[in-house]
Amino acid sequence: MTTKSVLQQLRASYQPKLPNALKGGLKMVVGDPTESVADQEQIEQLFPTTYGMPQITFVPDDKPQKADVKPINVGVILSGGQAPGGHNVISGLFDGIKRIHPESRLF
Repeated sequence: MTTKSVLQQLRASYQPKLPNALKGGLKMVVGDPTESVADQEQIEQLFPTTYGMPQITFVPDDKPQKADVKPINVGVILSGGQAPGGHNVISGLFDGIKRIHPESRLF
């Protein structure tokens, strides 16, 4: 049997704090189409199926969620090098979409 150090036990028991906006119901707001800061034509050619998709924002909603919620697919693109806590963001997104529907997927 492996013995865990005090630090390992504390890390395993840590529960990140959830922002108030995510504690209740949420609704999705579809915003304006996105675009790159520069080189729009070249970037659109590189990403023809995703370029210009709308920005999605989640806002608090006091209405109870419907029982007929469908699974969602969420894609995440990370750029640059490693960042402290990045894995926590991905884990939080995964846990959140699985709460919406167990068959939701994170890419």
